[in-house]
Amino acid sequence: MDRFNLGVEVIKKAGKYLKEKIQECVKLKENRYDIKILQDIESEKIIIENLKKIYPEDSFLSEESGIDKKNKENLWIIDPLDGSFNFSRGIPHFCISIAYKGKEGKFGIVYDFLREEIFTGIEGKGAYLNQKKIMVSKIDKIEESILSIGFMSGEDEIKYGLKILKEASKKVKKIRIFGSASLDLCYLASGRIDLLIHLNLKKWDYEAGRIILNEAGGKFKKERIDNIEVFKGTNGKLII
Repeated sequence: MDRFNLGVEVIKKAGKYLKEKIQECVKLKENRYDIKILQDIESEKIIIENLKKIYPEDSFLSEESGIDKKNKENLWIIDPLDGSFNFSRGIPHFCISIAYKGKEGKFGIVYDFLREEIFTGIEGKGAYLNQKKIMVSKIDKIEESILSIGFMSGEDEIKYGLKILKEASKKVKKIRIFGSASLDLCYLASGRIDLLIHLNLKKWDYEAGRIILNEAGGKFKKERIDNIEVFKGTNGKLII
């Protein structure tokens, strides 16, 4: 089995597990702005163990385990549950994200297992939602746009995020804070939103979604401002 189809198969297995456990969330650790739950760890085990069965020499970068450098030519980037806090409170907005970069090219898979929506993007082959091609929106006036924003992992970040909110509220039509960077990128790719701004993301938060967005015609960039990494996504027609 090629790596893309294996990725789809494995992400469905992890999604099935998480869907069954949504009423049984087990908190392991909690800080002021975030939470760590058992389901994060178990989902990651399902994903990595099943990938390793077929490709034992591949490398893995994942939220829970960090980096496992075996074969730099084939790297999987995994977020086993993006939106853990939403999951812990029963807010139905979270997903699993898997990206691959290596001999078989680049692809991203994001699975919203509650809505049964699988977003995929293969470099050079387009972006899809449940195997139907998707594209970014055609909105070209910022006053008609929907912006999604994500920040809440530290006081400096919150201060900067509130500044962005204040400025953006004067320009865009609506602002949303969903709580999942991966799904925000997919919503941008599929035309559900038009812009996004997230602060201080990790690679597993955005890599799969970035590939999907690029294949759907969008743009994604990173800037460093006042020691904060600012990630911006657009439909390619708007500027932020």
